[in-house]
Amino acid sequence: MAIERQGGALDMRPTLFRYKEQKMERIRKAAKATSVIVIAILTALVVTALCSPEEDWTELAEMMESLDGQSDLERQIDWDNLPKEVVAWVEVPGTSIDEPIVQASPNSPDAYLYKDVFGEGAYGTPYIDCECSIDSRFVMVYGHHMSDGSVFAGFASFIDEGYAQEHDEIIVYKRSGEILNLKPIAVNIVSASQESLVIDQETEVASLLKSVDLKLAEASSDGQLFAFATCSYQTWNSRTVVYACTSSVAR
Repeated sequence: MAIERQGGALDMRPTLFRYKEQKMERIRKAAKATSVIVIAILTALVVTALCSPEEDWTELAEMMESLDGQSDLERQIDWDNLPKEVVAWVEVPGTSIDEPIVQASPNSPDAYLYKDVFGEGAYGTPYIDCECSIDSRFVMVYGHHMSDGSVFAGFASFIDEGYAQEHDEIIVYKRSGEILNLKPIAVNIVSASQESLVIDQETEVASLLKSVDLKLAEASSDGQLFAFATCSYQTWNSRTVVYACTSSVAR
């Protein structure tokens, strides 16, 4: 899954492809801007309160309380400008992981290794295994480890326990409007040449994680379990798999 971006490649792509890539970047920026605006409004209200007579404080306090619930505002993904195949968006604060997630189909399970969300040939798009869905109990998501550190490259660093603990929040935005706050609970390094991950929705979480390389927390039996897989370089064909749960307890 490791792919290197060649220097100057962007200038050689067709105009339509460059336009679609620029469109994706605008969608990312617009999603981030929403929470920044709310924070700016709250700051302005605080300054106003400090300069206002005491009788106006009650009204200002109510306005601030109303906005404060949005200060950690969920990103507003522009789903209308994304193809229906995009079923979710994943973000890991403090890393470069900030990507749409598409659903693979049984007819073409690996198509998104090479296609972007608009169906153009490119460097691929993170995708859910065709044996799962975004609502499955166990959700397997694959993404490239790009040489420039983009897409899912950041997940390869989770094998470092300090890094994993520092980046202990994975946010998944569903097209349905639901938002999942995931906690990394385990990391495993596997050889794609020798091992394969069998997706069994009935397998207990504890059984899936009994022989991982790094355990960060004990998984709860409730909620969903996500596995984010990307290339890593412990061997020539290694994969790092980061397991994250919608609910977990401290180790």
